[in-house]
Amino acid sequence: MFLLDKGSRVLYKICIVGNFGVGKTTLLHQYLERRFTPNVGSTIGSNFFVKHIKISNVRNPIILQIWDLAGQEHFKWVRHEFYKGAKGIVYVFDLTRRNTFEDLINWKNEIEKVLTNYSSVLVGNKLDLINKDNKIIQDEDSENIKKQLNACAYYETSAKIGTGVQEFFLKLVSHIYKRL
Repeated sequence: MFLLDKGSRVLYKICIVGNFGVGKTTLLHQYLERRFTPNVGSTIGSNFFVKHIKISNVRNPIILQIWDLAGQEHFKWVRHEFYKGAKGIVYVFDLTRRNTFEDLINWKNEIEKVLTNYSSVLVGNKLDLINKDNKIIQDEDSENIKKQLNACAYYETSAKIGTGVQEFFLKLVSHIYKRL
């Protein structure tokens, strides 16, 4: 946490991580612009976004510095630099692709080579593509991985229609604020 303007504002660095194609960038567009952006290209290295927010019961505004990190394996060697100083991690997986769920522990291990004290939230994205007949990730599985990741919450989201997107960011920021 960095204090700016003599304590009037607080800056939190947040990294959003997960395999290629899980919808990290689309989630960020939904969060920042409250709209679905189709056909978003692959992130090369990283993207950087800033959002100023106000949360209830907190007097000063909070500045979020959000890093969207490339999910492809060949960017693994550079991602560790982007984790430095992060206070929050958003673990994202695709509700339609079990391998993206199973890889979350690898993401945690990669992050914890750099960070030891951070808040996190678990996000299962692409809820709009799921129904009761094709649900791949069961609630029990989600709860177990949430515990393994030490995430403060689990949200099923749809970047396409906006379900849960604002809520998981608010939960993460509130959790960071309470911890620091």
